[in-house]
Amino acid sequence: MSAPKNYQLSEAYERRRLNDVQQYAFLENQPNYSGDHIVSLAADLFGTSTALVSLVEKDRQWFNARIGLDRCETSRSVSFCSHALASEDVLVVLDATKDPRFVENDLVTGEPNIRFYAGAPLITPRGYIIGTLCIIDGKPRERFSEADCQRLKALASLVMDQLELKRLTEAQKAALCLSRATHDGIINVTLPETITYANLAASKILGYSRQELIDMPMSALLPPDIVLKVNAAVTRFTKCGRDYAALRAFETTLTTKSGSEAPIELTASVWSADGAVQIGIILRDVTERKQREASFKMLFECNPIPMWIFDAKDLFFVETNNACSDLYGYSKERFLELSVFDLKPPEDHPDIVNNINMMASVYEPTDAVSHLDSMGRRLRVLPYARRITHQGKECILAALIDVTERERAAIELKNTRIFLDAVVESIPSMLFVKDVQDGRFVLINKAGENLLGMDRSDIIGKTDFDFFSNEDAARYAADDRSVAAGQELVVIENEPLSTPKGVRSLRTQKVGVRDSDGKPLYLLGISEDVTERLAMEQKNRHLSRHDILTDLPNRVAYQDLLNSHLMACAAERNELSLLLVDLDRFKAVNDSLGHQAGDEVLRKVAERLLADKEPNDIVARLGGDEFAIIKPLRHAKETAQALALKISAHLAEPIALDGQHVSVGCSIGIALFPQHGTTADVLMRRADVSLYRAKEKREGGFCLFEASMEEKAERERVLRNELRGALGRNEFRLVYQPIFDASSGTAVCCEALIRWEHPVIGSISPAEFIPAAESTGLIREIGRWVLKEACLAASSWPANIKVAVNLSPLQFGGFQLASDVTSALEGAGLLPDRLELEITEGIFLQDSEENIATLQQLKALGVHIALDDFGTGFSSLSYLRSFPFDKIKIDQSFVKGLPHSQDSLSIVRAIIALGRSFGSTITAEGVETLQQLALLSDEGCDECQGYFFARPLDPDTVLARLAPSRLRYGALS
Repeated sequence: MSAPKNYQLSEAYERRRLNDVQQYAFLENQPNYSGDHIVSLAADLFGTSTALVSLVEKDRQWFNARIGLDRCETSRSVSFCSHALASEDVLVVLDATKDPRFVENDLVTGEPNIRFYAGAPLITPRGYIIGTLCIIDGKPRERFSEADCQRLKALASLVMDQLELKRLTEAQKAALCLSRATHDGIINVTLPETITYANLAASKILGYSRQELIDMPMSALLPPDIVLKVNAAVTRFTKCGRDYAALRAFETTLTTKSGSEAPIELTASVWSADGAVQIGIILRDVTERKQREASFKMLFECNPIPMWIFDAKDLFFVETNNACSDLYGYSKERFLELSVFDLKPPEDHPDIVNNINMMASVYEPTDAVSHLDSMGRRLRVLPYARRITHQGKECILAALIDVTERERAAIELKNTRIFLDAVVESIPSMLFVKDVQDGRFVLINKAGENLLGMDRSDIIGKTDFDFFSNEDAARYAADDRSVAAGQELVVIENEPLSTPKGVRSLRTQKVGVRDSDGKPLYLLGISEDVTERLAMEQKNRHLSRHDILTDLPNRVAYQDLLNSHLMACAAERNELSLLLVDLDRFKAVNDSLGHQAGDEVLRKVAERLLADKEPNDIVARLGGDEFAIIKPLRHAKETAQALALKISAHLAEPIALDGQHVSVGCSIGIALFPQHGTTADVLMRRADVSLYRAKEKREGGFCLFEASMEEKAERERVLRNELRGALGRNEFRLVYQPIFDASSGTAVCCEALIRWEHPVIGSISPAEFIPAAESTGLIREIGRWVLKEACLAASSWPANIKVAVNLSPLQFGGFQLASDVTSALEGAGLLPDRLELEITEGIFLQDSEENIATLQQLKALGVHIALDDFGTGFSSLSYLRSFPFDKIKIDQSFVKGLPHSQDSLSIVRAIIALGRSFGSTITAEGVETLQQLALLSDEGCDECQGYFFARPLDPDTVLARLAPSRLRYGALS
């Protein structure tokens, strides 16, 4: 028995598989006696409590037959059978509680408490798996043999045959009912050409009784040309290898028993059954249709109304009448070379296809449309249309009423209403006309009524003094007289107007209208209500310069404010401090509590910063969890440091979020004007550098810019750039520092240490370039190289000497690290137990569960795991409990104080005791004196490493000195 393939079902396969499942859906509510016999047989044969025939649909599985289970269905998400859909092999689960796929399954943890499962696929004739015949038991099994699998598959095949038989029986019933009910004649021919079946409709169409048709040769019934076409279809069928072949529908004439001719539409299909080729012929009597078509043709041709028929798909004309040729000037022959596009103006072309596709079965026009005749003249017609089937195609029949002259006569009448309908009533702004002599309104539009909240009948004939205060009315009247006296358009911006909705802001345009003698007659005005627009513009101006979440100035506004303050400080010889504030643990809040909680933290931080600042200080949010403060005061250094201390203390206080408290803390970088720069860009860059240094401390607080920081930042930038090609240029090398057994003095391991020899910069400390490699993402590639080189070197050492390799926390995550370690061991031919991987406590600061899982993968390979620099940083007993480390290394900072420092000795004793309680080897780093070695040995330390024994050695030297005769530290020192 081969293991089931582990792959995802493709969308296409699943879609077709579900289609096959639906073919058997009718069986769900039918009794299945034969299926019950098979599941009973399966349960008896394999000695299980339960056996099922399961069909798996999109979201559920249902049981066509079952024994030992009360349920009729389950969801697909808990279905064991859904896992068997991807392979034609039997899916066997000997103990579900030990299988990761099912250990938390509701059917395992609850009723019916499944432990053993075996499911054979139900494969349809088209090759799709629709479910399984499965056996289930509440007890686990140690084995399920290949013979058992074959017996279960044989029973599944019987189930599938029974399901398919029922489906075919139902299909046969449906076909028989259809054959009896249809008006189309149906004839079945078994080759070479004997008619073996004919329905009642075929008997009526051809005039023969059904008994006379049976055993009649096909050639005696069909014309010779039709027989040839049918035989050609048979030939195609035998060559193509498909399930069937079809003969396209066509019209012909058959001779009936009485000798009359019957117009027939004939279709045929060919298939194979029981080794014989079968032909199915369908005969449709089209006598009535032919008569209707002849009547339609006569009415169409002789109709005085222009009519045409065009293909609904390609839009080419297929029929036109004489009246159509008279109207458009095209002959009937020329018409059949044209499409609808040729008769429509170019501006209508983009909408033609969409309008025709959207047309219902019948179309009655509401307005005339434009057409072009053969001379390019524009016609106006009303097209009445309906969808029809013509010559076997989907077409559109249209009758066209010419209204060109009628519309031409109506144009003048329409022009007389343009002013009222188009200009006055249609515009959304208030339009009014006043008499210049007395200021009375003579016209106002609908928009004016809406704005003033009055009907025009209450406005016409009255003046502004009837609606507004005397002060406002007098102002409007004075403006009107001034405009009427001139001859130019006057625009009044933001003119206030009292309305029932309150005071509105208007943009009013006024112009005087003169009579034939040039005297002022009317005042025409258009007033646009711009209240909302002005408010929106104001809001947009605010939003464009403020952070939506905190309403603080955003980066754009902050940049402008900083530049303006720098100009003012330079002019007034004043000082300015710039503080960049970055939250320390904001990402942890976002990841653990969600972005909504993160947004609330940012709002609370903004409130605290505003509470801490002085009145003239400016607080801005630059983005993410970064804020900036501009403090334009004298003695900038002292005041900035005082503010930084105040902010650090305030932001260190817990923040309440929905019943729980979080603490984020912050780091602050400070740059001063003019001491650290005179431009915004320089100050920002140097504040950012100081912020970076503050964050390096890891305990929050602030940092004031110093020139050395920029030098360090520049060196780090250079190192990051140079690192990208260092591997390819072979600039890295490894040295090895031996580790000795503290009791016997025998070398037991060598720690691989990387060195970078740059051809220009020179030797670069790992303390410098390792952080740069981590920040650029190159640490994985470099770490992979170190693993490979260290394993290759160790493969030439004595078999009892291990090699230790340091890992960066950034090398963890996913399966890549385990793959890299496996590749390095296999490439060097090194046994896994000769490789020690040293990690620091930093890997537990983030993604600790995933990192512990990675450590367990490495442990499973057989390599040893050592915890380096123990006692520094973030030591916690929780991760010592969560992972069994093979070795714990005491950091050299504690060894350095021995033997004189009692504190160091207490820490060393505690670590040794702790390591022994966890069964770990204890190694001390940084041993430099015989006294330190003696004390560590007496305290029970297992291994030692340091300059007392040997400095790091190059590969050739360490190989020579690791010879069996020189394995003790005295020979290596």
